[in-house]
Amino acid sequence: MNYEFIFFTAVTVMDLSAAIIIFVGALSDRMRLYPTWHKVGLIVALLGLICQAFRNIQFLSTGISPSDADMPLWVLKDAGIATIAFTYLIYGIRHQFFGAKAAPRPPKKVAKRRSR
Repeated sequence: MNYEFIFFTAVTVMDLSAAIIIFVGALSDRMRLYPTWHKVGLIVALLGLICQAFRNIQFLSTGISPSDADMPLWVLKDAGIATIAFTYLIYGIRHQFFGAKAAPRPPKKVAKRRSR
């Protein structure tokens, strides 16, 4: 049994599944609540996952490992995750040393009574 084929197939399925989950999550209304750096990190990670999946598909179809010495786009998935992680770290350190600024709360919605 060729374990290399099974491994790369599993990794390709995981990469494409994660890319689909990120893409569908990016289309939700709640994504507007996230900061810009979080959105950028997710987009960069999405592109990296897709590039990694296509690189694996090329290997699975030809049996030859593709040469990506010129521009390894699969590194983008690591760069996207690092962007999210480092900015969370920066915000955590800023919160710890400088305190949290209280965000203004939105006004409560008062339900209107129906007239009978």
